[in-house]
Amino acid sequence: MYATVANMIDRFGELEMIRLSKPDDRTAEEVDAAKIEVALADGSALIDDYLRKRYQVPVATPPESLVRANCVLARYDLAQGERTEPTEQMRLARKEVIGWLEGLANGSVTIDAPASGATSGGAGGARTSDRCGPFSDDNLRGW
Repeated sequence: MYATVANMIDRFGELEMIRLSKPDDRTAEEVDAAKIEVALADGSALIDDYLRKRYQVPVATPPESLVRANCVLARYDLAQGERTEPTEQMRLARKEVIGWLEGLANGSVTIDAPASGATSGGAGGARTSDRCGPFSDDNLRGW
């Protein structure tokens, strides 16, 4: 996961996280960490789906922008329930994050993360040579 329960509380406040993680319990005083972690895992999976084509996933050291995106997606998911619905602010924030993820997927936006297919030690990728191949009738034709 790209974010933690603590990231969610820091970003949106403990009261909102209690309200979203325990919508039926008006007397709750603690967050339901397991419920928040499920929403964070779902958000991380969605982020990986967008990043997979261009980056190695999961991103080992996620930039703050991925942490924020994960929190926004998880908050939206938590707000969707039988008795709760995301606010307009939550919808707009999610829409913004999805647009940003689409930009990452198509390459118009980048993050500092290893590209997909990149391997340590430079063992992968195209190889070229400045040396000519052996002489043959085909490559000497026209001389």
